[in-house]
Amino acid sequence: GTQVRQLTNNDDEDYQPSWSPDGERMAFISTRDGDSEVFVMNADGTDVRQLTDNQDVDYSPSWSPDGTRIAFTNGRTTGLDPDAAVFVMNADGTDVRQLTDNDDLNYAPAWSPDGTRIAFTSLRDGNKRDGDMEVFVMNADGTEVRQLTDTDDLYTEPAWSPDGTRIAFGSNRDGDSEVFVMNADGT
Repeated sequence: GTQVRQLTNNDDEDYQPSWSPDGERMAFISTRDGDSEVFVMNADGTDVRQLTDNQDVDYSPSWSPDGTRIAFTNGRTTGLDPDAAVFVMNADGTDVRQLTDNDDLNYAPAWSPDGTRIAFTSLRDGNKRDGDMEVFVMNADGTEVRQLTDTDDLYTEPAWSPDGTRIAFGSNRDGDSEVFVMNADGT
C-alpha cells in the first residue's frame, strides 16, 4: 500500500482500470466527454487517448493476452430492460466489432489466457426482473457462444485461471455474494 500515485486528475469520473499485458499501458473508463467511454494511457498517466466515442455507456475494458485488442461492453440500461453487448477493437480504437447480438445484457468480457475465447456474463437465459445472470463463453470472434452456468442465481465477473483450465466468478448461489470456481467447460 505504499507509494500511492494518482494517474488521472480531472473533474469527471475515471474508473475500471485494466493493465495491458506488457504493463506499459492502461485502459480505463472515463466520463470526460460527457458519457462513459474507453480511454487508454501510458502506465505513468501520460498520453491519455480516447478510443471510443458513442452515445451509449462503455465499460469493462479487457485487454487481449497479446495486447493487440481490447474487449469492452457497450450499452444502455432503461429501467428493467438492460441492453448491452460485448465489443472488441484494436488497441488503438480501430476496427470496432460487435461480438454479442441479442436484446439482453451481455457484459464483463474476460479473455482466455491463449486469446482464443472470451468469457462474459449475460441475462440472455434469465429473467431480467430476477437478475438471473449466467456465465457464457464464446470464441474471440463472437462465434460458438456456450452457456456455462444454468441456475436461477446471479453469476458475475468471470476471470480465467492463468492456465485457462478454470474460471472464477461471483455468485449469490448460497444466499450471499461469494467467489466460486469451475472448470472452463462449466463443470
